[in-house]
Amino acid sequence: MLAATGRIGALARLVLVDGLRRYALLGLVALALAVELSGLFFFAFVPRDIGRVAVDFIVTGGWAAGLIFLFFHAVQVMSWGENRRVIHTLLSHPLSRTEYVLGVFGGLLVLLLLLDGLLAALGYGVLLLIKSWVSAVYFEQLGLVAYVLAWAGVLATQMVLLAAIVLFSGMLRGTFTVLLVSLAYYLICNGLPVALEFFREGAPLMRRFLQGLTLLFPNFSVYDYKGLVVATGNLPAWSQLAEQLAFVLLYAVLVLTVAAAVYNRRDLK
Repeated sequence: MLAATGRIGALARLVLVDGLRRYALLGLVALALAVELSGLFFFAFVPRDIGRVAVDFIVTGGWAAGLIFLFFHAVQVMSWGENRRVIHTLLSHPLSRTEYVLGVFGGLLVLLLLLDGLLAALGYGVLLLIKSWVSAVYFEQLGLVAYVLAWAGVLATQMVLLAAIVLFSGMLRGTFTVLLVSLAYYLICNGLPVALEFFREGAPLMRRFLQGLTLLFPNFSVYDYKGLVVATGNLPAWSQLAEQLAFVLLYAVLVLTVAAAVYNRRDLK
């Protein structure tokens, strides 16, 4: 068990170092920072509720940077292609395919943590700067706990999507194919709540069917807490947060278990 954990950790470090070496992380941080700083010139045109607009802009920018990381860097790292022979070496003895899945997922997850942490820290500094520029009536509240919770929600959705990408990479070959399927998965997760709202009254069979699909395609809007950053006393209960965290962890574990089973059945040829 300790030997397997060591091999998983070693592979995760390789993925982490590779991501840093290819500037996948620093490039996204620089891009997001440039977007945030450029947005400073437009907040003067917001007539009121500047705080809410600024928080939405900062958190949404970080969410977009995470999606770029997942759809391009993570998909490229995980995808099987005819011109990618590194996976043949990694999946050879003594590294098992299950260890490969967990190691690469762990390395990419650490990169996501670093990305979100850097963007959250830089974004909070930008928000403090905006708050100091405007009157208190336009930016009354900037809750640190709610701000951390908003970024935790962003990380939760990215973690679920990363686990799905790992699964799709074992089922399909080719970077572009995995990218399309991952994008379709993300769009279904966002569109399913809209369909549930459409069938809110009537069509009980269709509504039950759509509710069952939420087990496969989770509702990412549940983890959207950025509206609480500028509100007062509206934090969700700890029991609700614990339930949502348990669902994310259980979903990721189940998807990675299926991904490991798929990888164990795949032919390297």
